[in-house]
Amino acid sequence: MDLMYICQICNLILRDPVQLYCGHRFCESCIDVKERGFIKCYQCERVTSTSKIFSDRGMKNGMQMLRICCFLCHWNGLFKNYENHLTKNHSTNQSINNNITFQILQSTEKIYEYSKKVKIFKPSTEQILSQTSTYQLSIEETNPPEEIFQQKIDFIISYDGRLFWKIDNIKDQLNDMKSMITSPPFYTSLDGYKMCIRLYINGNGIGQSTHVSIFIVLMRGNHDAILDWPFNYQVIFCLYDLINRNNHIIESFQSNIKSICFQRPQSEMNIGYGISKFIPRSIIQQDNNCYICDDSIYIKVMIRKNPIPTFIVPYIMNINPALPTHIQEEIIEKEIQKTKIQPLKLILKLKSSSI
Repeated sequence: MDLMYICQICNLILRDPVQLYCGHRFCESCIDVKERGFIKCYQCERVTSTSKIFSDRGMKNGMQMLRICCFLCHWNGLFKNYENHLTKNHSTNQSINNNITFQILQSTEKIYEYSKKVKIFKPSTEQILSQTSTYQLSIEETNPPEEIFQQKIDFIISYDGRLFWKIDNIKDQLNDMKSMITSPPFYTSLDGYKMCIRLYINGNGIGQSTHVSIFIVLMRGNHDAILDWPFNYQVIFCLYDLINRNNHIIESFQSNIKSICFQRPQSEMNIGYGISKFIPRSIIQQDNNCYICDDSIYIKVMIRKNPIPTFIVPYIMNINPALPTHIQEEIIEKEIQKTKIQPLKLILKLKSSSI
C-alpha cells in the first residue's frame, strides 16, 4: 500500500482524510482540533490553524478504487465495496489483538473501527501546543509573512533526496518585492536528513532586486542523533526550460562542511545556504519566456552523496521524471560510467597511434 494512503498517526488507511496547510493528510478522527485553534503536524511539525484544515474529498474519492485485502478472510476487492463486505460476512463484535492490529495490512476498515477505541499516544504534542499562547505566537512570527504564498499543492513527501517543485502564480509573486517561498520538507531517505528549499523571488544578499535567489535549509529531524554531521552532499538546483527542454538553468555545489549552515540544527531550521544569483529576474520577466507555463515554474532539487560530474548534469535533468526512482538512478549511473570509459579510450588511442 502506498504510504500516501496511510495515516501517520494510527498507521491505518486514511478514513475521512483531512489535509493540513503543510500538505500532509490524516484521518479526521485522529487530529482532535476541538477546543483548539491550531494543530501541529505529526510529520513535519508545522503549525496549522483550524481554519486552514480542510476535508480532502479528492483523496477520499480517489481511494474508492484502491484494491485491498480483508484481514478477516480471503476476500479482496475495491475499497468502496469493503464496508459492504464487512457488514455481510463479519460480525462487528469480533475481537482483534492490538499487536496484530499494528502489524497487519493498514488498509482494513475493520481494524480502523477497532483502533478508534484505542487511546493513541501522541508524543508530547498536546503538552507542547498547550504550553502558552505566547509559544504559538512565536511560531507564527518566525515564519515570514510572505509564506502566505506557499503552494497549497497535492504534495507527496519525498524520501529520496529529490524535490520536484511547482510554483504557481509566479507573475504575481514577481511583482511582490518581498516575496519568499518555502518548499514542503523532504528527506534524503526514510531515516535521513530533513530539509526544505527557500526561494527569494526578489533576491537575497548580492542578488537583491536583480536575481531570484535559492537556498537549501537543513531542518531538525527525528533521526539527527544517529546521522553523520556535518552534512556533506552535492546540491543541484534546476529551473526547467518548459519549451525547448535544452536550456535549463542549473547550479550545483558541494556543501561547505565548515559552514554553520550544514551543522546539526539546534533550532527548527538552520540558516540557508545557496545561490544568491540563481536566475536573473530580467529573464523570467520577459514575455513568452521558456521558463513559465500556465503562470507556473518548475524547480528540481537533487541531493547526492556521490556527486554527479557537472558536465553531465544537464543530461540528467532531461531524464523523464515519471520514471521510477530506481530506473532514473540506473540511467544516471550508466552515464557516469560512460564518462569514466571515454578518457580511457582516448588514452589507448593515443598510445596506439604513437607505436
